[in-house]
Amino acid sequence: MPDPYPDRSDISDYLESSDIIDYDHPLITNAVQQLTYGLKDNISKARAIFEFTRDHIFHSFDINAASVTITASEVFDKGHGICYGKSHLLAALMRAAGIPAGFCYQLIRDKDTGRLFVHGLNAVYIDELKKWVRLDSCHSVDEEEPWGSDPFKESTVRPINSELGEKEDLTVYHAPKKSILKALEAADSLDVLRDLLPAKL
Repeated sequence: MPDPYPDRSDISDYLESSDIIDYDHPLITNAVQQLTYGLKDNISKARAIFEFTRDHIFHSFDINAASVTITASEVFDKGHGICYGKSHLLAALMRAAGIPAGFCYQLIRDKDTGRLFVHGLNAVYIDELKKWVRLDSCHSVDEEEPWGSDPFKESTVRPINSELGEKEDLTVYHAPKKSILKALEAADSLDVLRDLLPAKL
């Protein structure tokens, strides 16, 4: 698998705060201070942030959440988000820790409905490794899947099955895709959101 590549040449673009990636929010800054306390290197910090987002922020569909979360602080406050929301939070936490983070996407087929939809995940730049590493915080360590759970030894990103029409986008975007944000903002419930999930990369 080729390495992911950034859509911007300036690494500082992957450290920006925004209305969606609002890492200057007290909830985010306080969480990062606690998660990275005493950790000296970026690999340790990134692992702590990844494991927190993976294990302590629920997937909205898994808990039949009553709301759709969008901003990083909202995902943290409510404790849940779909893949896009979780990727917004993970990016905010990483950026608050000084670790460049962006957004990646896959086109995958839902095993329950059979529909293709765009799945959101992240990539972070680890200075000690001198490379971008993709991370999928929606992967649960309890799942029996053919990929690993250590983001820096084995990929946490699910493999693509092209025979099912699935596709990979290895671009690391500095901001979430507008089509993703449009779907999230238009949905007032998960049932509505399910029908609005983008089906094209």
